[in-house]
Order: sequence, then C-alpha cells, then structure tokens
Amino acid sequence: MCARTLLAVLVGCLSLPGAALAASAPAAVTGAVTTFSDTSATVTGTVNPNGQTTTWHFDYGTSTSYGSSTPATAAGSGTANANVSATITGLVPGTTYHYRFVAANASGTTAGGDGVFTTSGTPAPAVVTAPASGLASTSATLNGSVNPNGRATTWYFEYGTSTAYGSRTPSQNAGAGTAAVNVSAPAGGLRTGVAYHFRLVATSNAGTTRGLDQSFVLRTAPAATTGSVSSLSATSAILNGAVNPNGQETSWHFEVGTTTSYGTATATKSAGSGTASANVSAALAGLVPGTTYHYRLVATSASGTTAGADRTFMTVGTPVVATGAAQGVGLADATLTGSVDPKTHATDWYFEYGTTTGYGSRTPTQHLDANAGSRPVTAVVSSLKAGTTYHFRLVAANSAGTSRGADVSFTTIAISVTASTGSYAATYAHFVKLSGTISSGQPGVSVTVMAQRFGDAGSSAVASVLTGSGGSWSYLAKPTIQTTYVATWSGTSSPPITIGVRPAVSLRVTTGARLATRVRAATSFAGRFVQLQRLAGGRWHTVKRARLTAESVAIFRGVALPRGRSTVRIAMSVNQAGPGYLAGFSRHIAFRRG
Repeated sequence: MCARTLLAVLVGCLSLPGAALAASAPAAVTGAVTTFSDTSATVTGTVNPNGQTTTWHFDYGTSTSYGSSTPATAAGSGTANANVSATITGLVPGTTYHYRFVAANASGTTAGGDGVFTTSGTPAPAVVTAPASGLASTSATLNGSVNPNGRATTWYFEYGTSTAYGSRTPSQNAGAGTAAVNVSAPAGGLRTGVAYHFRLVATSNAGTTRGLDQSFVLRTAPAATTGSVSSLSATSAILNGAVNPNGQETSWHFEVGTTTSYGTATATKSAGSGTASANVSAALAGLVPGTTYHYRLVATSASGTTAGADRTFMTVGTPVVATGAAQGVGLADATLTGSVDPKTHATDWYFEYGTTTGYGSRTPTQHLDANAGSRPVTAVVSSLKAGTTYHFRLVAANSAGTSRGADVSFTTIAISVTASTGSYAATYAHFVKLSGTISSGQPGVSVTVMAQRFGDAGSSAVASVLTGSGGSWSYLAKPTIQTTYVATWSGTSSPPITIGVRPAVSLRVTTGARLATRVRAATSFAGRFVQLQRLAGGRWHTVKRARLTAESVAIFRGVALPRGRSTVRIAMSVNQAGPGYLAGFSRHIAFRRG
C-alpha cells in the first residue's frame, strides 16, 4: 500500500431507504479507491438494482474515454443499495487513471461519475515512434524518442513486412533521465518496393512500452539522364535531360563549369514523385563565347542522389584566325596562307589584299564545316604588279561574329635581268662568257643578248638564249673590237657590260736567229709599230721597235738582244692599236743568242 493521500471525485445519487420505486434502470454511484499500488488499485461503488436483475462493472483508462473494463458482476434484483468493489491490475506505475462505476438491467444502463487516481511508483518509459528517414534502395534509418521516466531504460526497434515485425535492432541504453531523448537505428538488408512496419520498444524495471506502428516503402534513387544542348549561342544555351523520381518526391538541377569539377549549378526544381521519366531543361546565360563547358543532370530524393553522365558543349565563338606568310611570290602572283579555327561552327573565310592596309580586293569566299581545331587555308592571287609591295590579312566569320587576322605584307618580284662576266677584256678571236639571271627565276625563258660594237650608232641582237634552273642564262661572246653587251627580257634590260678587245699578237723564232710577229684584229695594223721587249729585273724593257708590213707582220734580228738566254715578248701599245682596242701582247718565249 502507498502511504500517500488519494483523492477521488465521486458523482451520483442514492435512493432514500424505504421509498417505493417503480421498475427503472439501476442506480450507480462511483465510490472511492480503497487500496492501490504501482500496478493495481481497488475501486468501490454502490448499486441499487431497483427490483430488476442487474449487473455491474468498472470502466477505467488513462483518459475519460476509458478503454478498459472489469468483468461484469451480478448485483441481484433487490431494491436496496449495495456496496461493491473490484481490483484493477496491470496498471502502469506513476500513471493517472480515470474510472467510473456502471450498472445495467433491462430498464437501462447507469454510469456513475468519473473518478481519478494515480498509481504509486515511477511509470514505465514513454516512447514515440517517428517516421523513418534516409530511405535508400536497401536500407533505412528508424527514428523515435524515449523518456526513461527516471529509470534505467533500454530500447530497440522492431521491424518487418507486417505488424508481426520479426526483426529487431540491437538494444541500446537510453539512460535514466526524465526527459525525452531522440533515438535512431539503421535497418539494412531491405528490399526495394516492399512496405515495412516498425515501432520503438523501451524497457525499464517499471515495465515495457511499445510505440505506435509506423511504415515506409523503400524506393530506388531517382534516375537522371543528361541530355543534349539546344538553342546554343555565343553566351547562352539550354540544357536538357530526363528525371524519373521512382515514386519519391525528387528535386533536380544541372551542374555546369569549364571542367568536370563544375563549380556552378542551376536553380533546384521539383520533378514530383511519379514513376515515369519526365523531360527537364534549364536555361544558361552569361557564358563566355567560344568556350567549352561541362554539364550533367543531378536528381535527389530520400533514397539518394543520382548524377547523370558528363557531357560538353562549346558556345558559339568568333573564329580564331592567323594570317600566314605569302608563298610562291612571283612577278604577278602569290599564294596567301593562314589558319582558321571555326570553333565548332560553320565558318566562311577569305583574304583581303591590296597595296595599302585599306586593301580593296579580296579572294572568293570559301567555307569551313563546323569542326574544332585550327585548319590551314590558302588562296592564290594573280594579276599583281611586278616589284610592288602588297598587304593582306585573313578574315573569317560565323554566327558569333567576324575575326580579322594581322596584316602581313609581301613584295612581288620586280622584272629585272642581270648580266656579268668573269673578264672585261678579251683577245681578238677568243671567247668571253657573259651570264646573268632573270628575276622570275623561271627556266626556259628567252633572253635576248644585244651588242653594240665600237663606232656603231646602235645595238643589235646577237643571240637569244633560254634560261636554265633558277632563271640563269649564259652566252659566249666573241667580240672583234670593243663591244658593249646588254641582256633584255620582258621589256627590261640589264646594266651594260663593255668588253675591251686586245689585238692578237703572235711570236715565233724563224731561221737565221730571227723573231717574227704578226698582229691580227678586225682592222689592218699596217704601218703601226710593235716593240720587242725583254724581261729583266722583273720588268719588261723595250729592246727594239719595228713597223708592221701590209700583212701586219714584223721581223726582229736576234743581234738586238744580248748574248745568252733572254725571255722576250712583242707588245703593241694602246696608242698603236688605235680606237676600239686595248694594248696587245704576245706570249713570252725564251730566246738564246750564241
């Protein structure tokens, strides 16, 4: 028995003894609680059957809804008040209960007033089963709260595919506090699409409390498929994809960036909780032209997060162009070069060219497909002026805009011909080689050699020769008197080359120790003087002079020389040779006078 005061509220009416009553429903008065403990209580009441067979019982519970009753007991059929009692067991310690006395006969049922009592001791733990969280394809987190009500308490979850449960989590300690604490435990090895029941159970020495049943169904994580890009421009794009929520409330967004680290995301939107795939899209703005972006679709539900495959797109960018060098530059044509990167979009290109950076002319427009990467381009320009400097640049355009390459210049080959010789003096009846090049460098081109002899009023063509490799030409001239040569090609002439001519002077020893000489050229030297010269001390000394005959011949006697061996030659001075000729010399020979 508990030594504390129990208050009971009693409501009812009793018949006065001896009063005559008509047959009526029984009278019922709720009495006091006479004894109680942690788990039981004895309750009392008063019943008057009012002359009819009557039964009675007590309703009890933790609220005025009661919910439990003692067994029905016969009260007889008298007409006097009778005191009765019943012991209620299986109560929870430290818990407040409501109770009332109820009597019934054929005329009706009478309920006494509500009474209240509190069992002694500390009550059993209080538990609340909360909704599950962390739903994945094969697992979930079971949640709830436990109030140990001051007694050492353990707890666990029961779970299974029905309210019979069948499985339980390991027992854990909830302490001995007097306030509710949140508890949770994982449940694994579950199956997708199956409904599961669970409840929280807590036990102390005051008893065991089972929470209400909760249930959940495991769903698979949402499916996310990254789609293609549409409405692509220089600074914007629309990303597309598809999400299947797989029956759970699902949100989605796109991750976007210039690498697979992404870095930015579109606004999160709801995909609902359906079970079919639904198309989704998000618009992007503020992108950088001509830039490659990575993106993927991400969907999230209580069962997890799914990221779609990574995909890329390149915003429309103006083409990247580079003007190259001119190649194959000739007299009137050249090949212009450069490179174009279309930046994955169809691109048109051409070269602008002209004698200033104002250009003024352009090559025909050509097309490049929508590929990525630098592509070499070339165009031939013709009908240029020889020896002229031209400017050019590469221009390319696509839907994002137009790009112009840097200005580059080249100079066409000037029309020119050169001429040179290894010797500017030739002996009469001997050859001298003339050579040169034409500026085009072309082989097989005709070069005309013009010659003007000394004393002539003008020049005349003496040969036409074909150029060889690199545009080179050569000609063996055989001038008979001083002659000026000029090479001509394509309306231009080389600088003149003047070849001086020496008379051909011969020297031989004849009979009688004599030296004979003859001088030949395009004119007669009859009556002109020649000199017999002897080499002495490294210098030539004139020994004797002689006049040439009508045949341009002269004879020298050996007696003019000193005895012994001498090195001699014949010389004709430039004055004796006359206009149009250089001084002439014979070969030198050894002569011995005995």
